[in-house]
Amino acid sequence: MISLASAALGADSVRKKPRLAASLKINPGPSPWKPTASLNMEEDGPGQWPQASAAGDGPNKDISSAVRQLSQQFKDPPPGQAVALLTQYAASLGVSLIFREDQTTGPESPVSVSVELDGVVCPAGTASSKSEAKQQAALCALRYVRTQLEVPVSWPGPTPVLCPHAESIVTHEQRCAAVVSTGFDRLVDRSSPYWACKGTLAAVILEREVPGTRDHTQEIYELVALGTGSSCYPGWQEFSGRTLHDCHGLVVARRALLRFLFRQLLLATQGGPRGKERSVLTPQPGPGPPFSLKAGIFLHLYVSNTPKGAARDIYLPSSLEGSLLHVPPFRLQAHIRGELKPVSYVASALRDTHVGCLSASDKLARWTVLGLGGALLAHFLPPLYATSLVLADSCHDPTTLSRVIHGRPSLDTAKGSCLPPPYVRTTLHLFTGPPVAPSDPTPSACQSLSLNWSLGDPEVEVVDVSTGRVKADGTLGPPSRLCKAAFLRVFRQTACALGQPQLLALGTYEEAKTGPYREARQQLSTLLDQQGLGAWPSKPLLGMFRS
Repeated sequence: MISLASAALGADSVRKKPRLAASLKINPGPSPWKPTASLNMEEDGPGQWPQASAAGDGPNKDISSAVRQLSQQFKDPPPGQAVALLTQYAASLGVSLIFREDQTTGPESPVSVSVELDGVVCPAGTASSKSEAKQQAALCALRYVRTQLEVPVSWPGPTPVLCPHAESIVTHEQRCAAVVSTGFDRLVDRSSPYWACKGTLAAVILEREVPGTRDHTQEIYELVALGTGSSCYPGWQEFSGRTLHDCHGLVVARRALLRFLFRQLLLATQGGPRGKERSVLTPQPGPGPPFSLKAGIFLHLYVSNTPKGAARDIYLPSSLEGSLLHVPPFRLQAHIRGELKPVSYVASALRDTHVGCLSASDKLARWTVLGLGGALLAHFLPPLYATSLVLADSCHDPTTLSRVIHGRPSLDTAKGSCLPPPYVRTTLHLFTGPPVAPSDPTPSACQSLSLNWSLGDPEVEVVDVSTGRVKADGTLGPPSRLCKAAFLRVFRQTACALGQPQLLALGTYEEAKTGPYREARQQLSTLLDQQGLGAWPSKPLLGMFRS
């Protein structure tokens, strides 16, 4: 589940100015919202991951054809053009290029020159003059790059192989798509009846910066959570916490991320020295949450389809920018009994008896302010904000999507931020990415299913949306591992591991959600209502269970 990646945009999880990941300081990459390639990933064999190792040049060109095109450019170029071609290649990717002459040869010996490309020393070129040796070195480097393009790298074990030349070839959005696609294909065989669920795939990718050669920083991308689905549980409210309500892919992927983070907390506290080293979390001294993400780690979202709600339903020309909040479709929308409607149009009798879930557009807007962690994790971690969103659906309006995510509600006040610290609105860096979904329409059988997985789970879990529970033949299945009751159990397990008895004294799920996160969420809901966008539905009775 690990893929090498070019740099992506990063942001700290507290009130700090967002920063660029290392290699984007050199090479900003393509302009956002310009599709660069489609991925048509084929599994190379048992235990191997396909390698996305080239940049495409359009939405209809897949990685394989892009690799062939790029490698053909490096196939036997005239010696006189080799240096220029290599220089252009390095400059376009923002990688370092150094020609080094071997100083150990004598005055009568042939001249030997080697190329160092982004820290990788290529085979040397030898000739009677320095200029000819430089040309031969450039030819050797181009042959080396071509070889790396044509031969995919497979990893026999969990430790990734760092490969700077491959890392420099594909863009951030392509690497996100590649790691998501290969991860899903590894978990769900193409012959499985659930493989078509890939059409609604969403995922969370973890980027980890690691030291490279000659002080260069490299990035490794790892798939840590995924979800599929396109609907919500349509039934009556239930009060045991054992029904999974919102089964849309993006929401499921975010809940799978919570499961991964709780697992990382237990790894850091109960895994000994090796566990502390492997965990993505590190102890945080002083008051506040006891852990935080380690430095150089970022979270990215990948979504196959435009989020339902305001991002999909409206198009806002620039002339409406000043009156954005007065456009009715911009208001909060909720799924209830199989329909998506503005929350202000939902009758109170229906809202109080049936499960209602706000749209993915609305939840994205909330996550940019409150973070991805949620109320239970907020006892252990500061707000965790996603750095980028890769949307693999070209049928959307980029400007509208950005306004929907970053403009609701308006947080501009004369007194400064109206949110309790450390909460603050962050900016998601938005990209259009290559699609990984099957070209065929999603079968109706998959439309009533939702898959989930997080790093550490042996296999995907299949949830029947009509019951909100794990799919079972002819009977009511067990509760999902992503339901509220499951998270309350792991919350108590984590509180016990961290030696925090005051958290164990919180008897119900609703009581466990107390704290600054709840205050920030209530303030956000108040702002939404005051600005005419609708109030975030409150469902305290659903959290009154104890186990």
